[in-house]
Amino acid sequence: MKLLDATLQVGVPIENVAEWCRVNGVEPRTFYRHRARVAAEGVWTERSRRPHVSPSATPEWLVERIVALREQL
Repeated sequence: MKLLDATLQVGVPIENVAEWCRVNGVEPRTFYRHRARVAAEGVWTERSRRPHVSPSATPEWLVERIVALREQL
């Protein structure tokens, strides 16, 4: 992936995407996804893989209720 990202960031023209992907062992879908991201953001940066939300997290209203009950003790 580093070769792909560096190639896209520098702006090296790739005339035959399918051939480039085959030679470098990259899925065309990945190539186009990375190219769109570099075009949109101008630079490739690693993103956090941390989820934005936790489906099993305790709801905020319940946390507030527990805190209020503990203050009463």
